Amino acid sequence: MCCVPLTNKTRTHSTYHPSRVQAPRSSTVLTVLKILPLALYLRSASCKLGLPILGCDGPLCPVAIGKSGNCTPTANTAEQQAWCEHAWTPWANNLLSTFKIPYRVRCSKSDGFEFSKIIACVEIIGYLMLWVPGTAKKGAFILTATMAFALHFHLTFLKDSADKLGLQFVLLFAGLAVYLMETNGNKSGKIGSKPRPPKKGGSKKRN
Repeated sequence: MCCVPLTNKTRTHSTYHPSRVQAPRSSTVLTVLKILPLALYLRSASCKLGLPILGCDGPLCPVAIGKSGNCTPTANTAEQQAWCEHAWTPWANNLLSTFKIPYRVRCSKSDGFEFSKIIACVEIIGYLMLWVPGTAKKGAFILTATMAFALHFHLTFLKDSADKLGLQFVLLFAGLAVYLMETNGNKSGKIGSKPRPPKKGGSKKRN
């Protein structure tokens, strides 16, 4: 008997596919990003809506509104309502007038802190979309845009220095990373796509 030469037809389909390794890794990174930093949007939204959870029902810290005190701001409901009425609203209205948009936001006790609740709804919708197949990329865009506006507010209206905005930058880049990494189930060649099945009849021997 003579040996049968190994040809393309007799080779087994055990080719290494980088996507098979990259897909689980990317999925793990995306899950971590959605849970660790980005879940903070849910806490922020809960406080804007006045829900008595996650420490949102705490007292107003005087330091949060520029006064002296021995406390640390926690962005609870009372603090966010104060920020919305005295800072977010004038900043937003100035931005709207700059772009000649005929609308003015409101945020006071008399209107139920309307602007704050609008932001809360945007945060909740954006975060929940991260977990819905086909909408994760859009959700990441919404959260990234929201934090971009927040950074604009801090840097231009409050004149905060960038070194004091660590958390805001973390949320911005986390949202941007999810936006860039998320595939929304795109086909062919994308990370996480299914490998093609082997061709039939690939192991026939020659006589």
